[in-house]
Amino acid sequence: MNLLDYCGIALLIMGSFVPWLYYGFYCHFRPKVVYLSVVCALGVTSIMVSLWDKFSESGWRPFRAAVFMTFGLSGIVPAIHYGIVEGWFNYVSQKYLGWLILMGVLYIVGALFYALRVPERWFPGKCDIWFHSHQIFHVFVLGGALVHYHGISEMAMHRVTIGQCEIPDSPLY
Repeated sequence: MNLLDYCGIALLIMGSFVPWLYYGFYCHFRPKVVYLSVVCALGVTSIMVSLWDKFSESGWRPFRAAVFMTFGLSGIVPAIHYGIVEGWFNYVSQKYLGWLILMGVLYIVGALFYALRVPERWFPGKCDIWFHSHQIFHVFVLGGALVHYHGISEMAMHRVTIGQCEIPDSPLY
């Protein structure tokens, strides 16, 4: 079941990136395709690492967490690109990047609880049933998914209301 859990995490990260990249770079075809390709390649790599028996050993726990955190943090590059293209101080950019950043923070904090085995590290035997790091991790992931859903819904509604794309002038498109 652990293998399915890790695959599910990789699919969740991929699923978080795809709609954000689709709507964020809606009018910018080339970067959208490049970023979507990179996300899919990283996702498949994460799934392959997850399914490899060697990495299922407890000694590899920090490495597994690092792989998924690196995968999640790979979204920084398209987020910076988006901020440059759309303008850092544009209200729309601030709004959408804010939801993305909050989602990322929730995912990372949850992964840190899991990787560092907090709180059971500090309270041995007291968190075996309730408040285990894996449970806390899932609460943070659920919160991140809800934040993501709200942000993507806002992006989709914005895309529907503004209509057609303008012809780009910037080489960043």
